[in-house]
Amino acid sequence: MQTTWTSPTLTFSYVTREDLAPISEMLTKESVCEWLFFGPNTPEVTHAYFLPFVEENACANAEERLPANFVFTIREKATGAFIGQCALLAEDLAPGTYLMGYQIDDPWWNQGIGSEAATFLVWFAFRNAGAYRLNADTAAGNIGSVRVLEKSGFVPEGRQRKYWHARGGYHDRLLFGLLAEDIEDELLATLDRLFT
Repeated sequence: MQTTWTSPTLTFSYVTREDLAPISEMLTKESVCEWLFFGPNTPEVTHAYFLPFVEENACANAEERLPANFVFTIREKATGAFIGQCALLAEDLAPGTYLMGYQIDDPWWNQGIGSEAATFLVWFAFRNAGAYRLNADTAAGNIGSVRVLEKSGFVPEGRQRKYWHARGGYHDRLLFGLLAEDIEDELLATLDRLFT
């Protein structure tokens, strides 16, 4: 069963136990967690959250099936350097619907990696995971994430006022959606060639 996909510059692999340390280090940073509703976290909290995904991936791989949730580590293809993580989390009561998310470590910001990760997740969802719909959300002030989602084809679908309370303030939640029929076959064929 395939567990790793590459683009010309990045590698996306199912999260493993070895990835927990760099993910945990990334999520201890105030800068990385600025627009997240969680964090900064202790390594113990991050390990406790990600370990079930690691175990699910290992079990799915051993049984040669897809996991229920798709959690990936992002690394630089040339060096193997840790960049971040991204995921498609299955939505309860809506088979074929996933919540998309990504976190990029701060040394890698403003290099287009968030956009490439989102593009990979869109491709993976509709080509491999059998998705019919993707959901995404971000804090209203996170302009970079809004741009990534719009660039990836997501459509704004709503705003929940004062949805998250984090770091001493309330943050509106912006909701986005993307349907399988929103993606042109031609684009998916291009992405097939990009993500080997």
